[in-house]
Amino acid sequence: MFKGPGNSGAFLLSISKINTELKSGKGCSFLMQLFSPSTLIVFFSWLAYGLLHSLIASTIIKNNLRPRIEPEGINYRLLYVIIAVLSPIPIVWFQLNSESPPVWENYREIRLFGGFMAGIGLALLRQAFSVYDTSLFLGLSRAEENSESFKTSGLLQYVRHPLYTATLMIFWGWFLFSNSYHNLAFCLANTLYILLGIQWEEKKLIRQFGEEYLEYRKKTPMLFPKKFNFS
Repeated sequence: MFKGPGNSGAFLLSISKINTELKSGKGCSFLMQLFSPSTLIVFFSWLAYGLLHSLIASTIIKNNLRPRIEPEGINYRLLYVIIAVLSPIPIVWFQLNSESPPVWENYREIRLFGGFMAGIGLALLRQAFSVYDTSLFLGLSRAEENSESFKTSGLLQYVRHPLYTATLMIFWGWFLFSNSYHNLAFCLANTLYILLGIQWEEKKLIRQFGEEYLEYRKKTPMLFPKKFNFS
C-alpha cells in the first residue's frame, strides 16, 4: 500500500525516469528489441491467432461447418472454444520461455499500478459475464436457432463491449507488472485484434438485431463509459 503524500509523486517520478531512459541512448535499444525476431514472432503469432479466432466464429464458416458436424453430435460452439483454448499454447510457451529483456527498469510503483489495473479488469470480467449464460458461452449446452436475445443489462448499459474493456485492462495491467518486450508485443497484437474484431462483430450484430442495435450503438460508447469515451 502507498504511504504518505509523496506516493503519487513517486509514481510520476517513475514515469519521468522511463521517459528519460527512452529519450537517451536506450531509445535505439528500445527499437532494436521491439523489432527483434523473437518479439516479432510473438506479435504476429498472436495476431494470426486472433484472425483465426474470428475466422472460425464468422457466419460463413459457421454456416458451412455446423450442418456437417452437428448431425454427428459435435457442438460447433464447444469445438470453437476448445480450439480457442488449445491453439495458443505453443505461442504462450514460446513467449514465456524465450529470453525477453525488460522495456524499462521495473519500478515498484508501476508494478503496483499494473497489478491494481489487472485486478480491476478481472472484477469487470466477472461482472461482464454475469449477463450471459455461461454454459451456452462455453458450448456446454445448445441454443435454439435464432433464440439469442438482445442484451443491454449489467455493464452493457455503460459500454457495448465490456468483455473487451476488461480484457484490455488485464492485458495492459499484466504488461505494466511484468514489463518485457514479449509481453508488450502480446498486448499490442491483442489490442489491434480486439479493435478490428469489434468492427467485424458489430457488423454481425447489426445484421442480427438491425435498427435496435444501431440505436444502442448511437447512445452507448464502445469500450469506456461516456466520461472516458475514446470510441
